[in-house]
Amino acid sequence: MVFLRKKLVNGKPYWYIVESARVDGKVKTIFQVYLGSAEKILEMKRQCESLPYDKLRSFDYGKLAALLHVNEELGFTDIVNKHTDKKLIDGLSVGEYLLLDVIGKSHGVLSENGIEEWFKKSPLAFMWKFPHKLNCQNFLNQMNYVDLETMKKIEDDLCRVLVGKGFTPSIMFVDESNWFTYANNYDDESELLHKGYNKKHRKDKNQICVSLAVNEDNIPFIHETYSGNVHDSEEFSGIVDKIINRLTELNICSEDLVLVFDKGNNSKVNIEKVTSKMNFVGSVKANQAEKLLDVPLSKYECLYKNSKGNKIFGYRTKHQFYGTEYTTVITYNEGTYKLQKSTYETNKSRIIDSLEDLRRRLESSKGKERNRSSVEREVAGIILKKYSSVIKYEIIDALEGKKKPQLKFWIDEDNEKKCEKTFGKNILFTDKHKWQTKKIVKTYNSKNLVEDDFKLLNDHLLVPVGPVYHHKDENIRVHVFLAMVGLLFYRYLAWETKMYGFSMKKLIEKLSEIKIAVVQEKESKKSKIIVEEMDTKQASLFSFLNMEKYLPF
Repeated sequence: MVFLRKKLVNGKPYWYIVESARVDGKVKTIFQVYLGSAEKILEMKRQCESLPYDKLRSFDYGKLAALLHVNEELGFTDIVNKHTDKKLIDGLSVGEYLLLDVIGKSHGVLSENGIEEWFKKSPLAFMWKFPHKLNCQNFLNQMNYVDLETMKKIEDDLCRVLVGKGFTPSIMFVDESNWFTYANNYDDESELLHKGYNKKHRKDKNQICVSLAVNEDNIPFIHETYSGNVHDSEEFSGIVDKIINRLTELNICSEDLVLVFDKGNNSKVNIEKVTSKMNFVGSVKANQAEKLLDVPLSKYECLYKNSKGNKIFGYRTKHQFYGTEYTTVITYNEGTYKLQKSTYETNKSRIIDSLEDLRRRLESSKGKERNRSSVEREVAGIILKKYSSVIKYEIIDALEGKKKPQLKFWIDEDNEKKCEKTFGKNILFTDKHKWQTKKIVKTYNSKNLVEDDFKLLNDHLLVPVGPVYHHKDENIRVHVFLAMVGLLFYRYLAWETKMYGFSMKKLIEKLSEIKIAVVQEKESKKSKIIVEEMDTKQASLFSFLNMEKYLPF
């Protein structure tokens, strides 16, 4: 929905064009253009009247052209067509269908059902001509050409292109996430669709899980889609195998690679598997080295300041984990300490208030009868799992003549002190014994690269994985694969334009504001396409990415 919005600044009205849309169930502003005062708008109208043409229609062009540019840089459609055996017929190739799917999703089309409608309103409608419709079934037909083996071959070739451009990985960051789906799994016929711990708290839905490995330039190299009921640490072994196989295909020695992962992937088997082929930097749970948390902060050294201006401290030692001694660094961030302390106190207060309310209701003779199990369920819903060792409780069976059990609760002060010792701290371990402490810590903290990628994969205007509407495993895998291709396109684009100093969000904003218009000359009545007004940075991006090349006329 597009409308005019008036804002008062120092008592004077100024006007904006605003576009809103429903995001996660809430109406949010997704686009805003400043027009100016009423006098400025009137002047613009007079200037338009003096132009030699009339505007007929305007199209978003910048993001579309940038993605077409990256497609050519990486040779994506050619690679797909090379590995898919499709009969030569008029119309789009498999590679062009998949590219169109990637571009459509990056413009907010959340399923293949909506691509045709979006296509008709995009510049592609007069750039690409073909005899058939872009219905959902056609897209599903193209997906059938891309099985697991074909996806691997496509990814191998894309990685060869990346290595040829200088993206040989020396560090890989691995993380996992999950997305709920709208598909049911009847009689366990699906390998992927299962219920599990969902990050959006949709326990009622089946989910899929995805692991992702990116290099130090935040370029995605490997992904794996796996069952929704498999724990991350179980899948980790599989992604390690895929990394080793991919590096072998690229003639890169895995022994030169450092793998970075979080504590959720730890197990004796996993650590041994990693160290047999490569090096690593990881973290462990606080209870695996509690004594190290007692080291006074006076023994920590200041290593560096992070991007938020917080000082990062570290204490280096040796410690045994999983039967082997590793170089160990305990880090401390005062900013994180304050945040975690505040969060803890807020949650603790909320939990205590809720338990007090429950106890009061149980002591009251009013209300319906309660049994022990119903109280147990309510208490479990109040006390967060992470605080169950600190906030203890006891349910006492109802006394004779009473219809409700009683509740006692208290704070375990010893466990609370243990909990507070962990605030602001992280325990890292590595087999890179010769690395400086600062490098170990900075390398691990760069793990937020892959965490940021998962945020992009949740952005409905970039490369969304969810919502997932597919029911068949093979289609789900292709759906995730295309989201990863979209992520690769954006990360490559960010790397290519890094000299502009834009964040990913700002880069996409700048590109999204580049528009083209179909205009009609007032005298000859002939139509042509022009590029609308751009600022200097947008004009520079337009030239640098050779966007003019994709204009239809």
